[in-house]
Amino acid sequence: MWGLASEGDTAVAAYYVHWTPGHVGDRGANLDLIVGTWGENAHSNDRSAVALAYRLTETGPAFMVIDAKDRPVADSTLVGYALDRDEVIGFPIAERAFAIADEVLAGDDRIVELLGGVVRERRDRSIVPNWFAKPWKRKPLR
Repeated sequence: MWGLASEGDTAVAAYYVHWTPGHVGDRGANLDLIVGTWGENAHSNDRSAVALAYRLTETGPAFMVIDAKDRPVADSTLVGYALDRDEVIGFPIAERAFAIADEVLAGDDRIVELLGGVVRERRDRSIVPNWFAKPWKRKPLR
């Protein structure tokens, strides 16, 4: 599943979410981000790949930076450079990646299962979440 993250009318990242339906609890998920400049005059060298592993823990959702070079996103023609974990942690790109990940998790209804919801189909074909019983606190975005 993929989408675009924007600030106002400006795209700031493309994202790809990979998971096995019904197995988020035991296998987690992956969120691959392509962060950087988009638009008519942008080039792949203006963008970097950041990869995050996702787990739903007892205290809520958790992301961890992993090496993007080991993910399929590293081979994308949209990416100029796939960042290793060491090139993300401790740098401004980390805060940006986590902020984008939080927005994707909170705002894309197609991935409700990652938040502990069980997705099932009704006759009218709409998606119905069965929310996780234990609430958690989300860190506010800046």
